[in-house]
Amino acid sequence: MKWIGAVLCFLTSLSLGWMAGKNERKRTEECEAFLELFVYIQNQVGYFLAPTKLMYKNFHHEVLKKTGFLDALCAHESDEVYFDAWETALKESRGNLRLSESQFEMVRSFGACIGKSNEELQLKHLEYHTKTFRAETEKQKKQMQKNIKLYRTLGFSAGAAILILVI
Repeated sequence: MKWIGAVLCFLTSLSLGWMAGKNERKRTEECEAFLELFVYIQNQVGYFLAPTKLMYKNFHHEVLKKTGFLDALCAHESDEVYFDAWETALKESRGNLRLSESQFEMVRSFGACIGKSNEELQLKHLEYHTKTFRAETEKQKKQMQKNIKLYRTLGFSAGAAILILVI
């Protein structure tokens, strides 16, 4: 009976380490998805001068769809007064997003400059925010690789320690 309890404790600890690593991977996927959206919006504004209301509905990304962000963003398409749709969509999907506070703030500030100035100034803002978030995404990728190894190692070590102590 003691063996079964020890093995269960070991497996629980090990699975917690794997789940923490999985969460880190999902955060990185969200960063990459938002970066793709940033580039898409920058291209829509720069090349096609697409209206803000219409540019979002043609973008599809499974990760952002799962969080509910894209649906919330497109839900405001038929609003008569189209103001702060980005901010509202972020607030509605905040519980589903795994972004850190600084990453969330970067995404929010990107959306704050869409459709609020002339083309040239807007493109400069979009380019700046895209470049900044690209650097943040690269940093997140490196951090993810380290953290996944750390979480798995900690999960295994804690589980092994519990196993040894119980036996």
